[in-house]
Amino acid sequence: MIALDTNILARLVTNDDPRQTRQVVELIDAGDALFVPLTVMLELEWVLRGAYTLEKPAIVKSFEALLSVRNISYERQADIQQALLLYQTGFDFADALHHASSTGCLALATFDKRFGKLAVKAKLKPQVLDLNLK
Repeated sequence: MIALDTNILARLVTNDDPRQTRQVVELIDAGDALFVPLTVMLELEWVLRGAYTLEKPAIVKSFEALLSVRNISYERQADIQQALLLYQTGFDFADALHHASSTGCLALATFDKRFGKLAVKAKLKPQVLDLNLK
């Protein structure tokens, strides 16, 4: 199995370097089992939003396309999919991924007021504890 770094997926999504994009496509088309760590998906959203200034709908569409590639497996894919759902409703992707990864916990504590308000409104479980309110 070959693990993929953020820049590999960024090339595929943005095609900002056609030669490197071709190399990534060839790697995928070779059919070998590929793996994407959870941290790569977290960084990829940040890179696409920050460095490439992609809007949320384009990022979601890109992630959905990546998640559908047959020979790529993702660490905690269900958490990534859950985070994408929350991301589409206004959550920051990182916060949504932190929450999705907290399944089995009693709560997720934060000082992020916006995250806390969104979580209460969405009635997330586990609940998000905004420590600013304490």
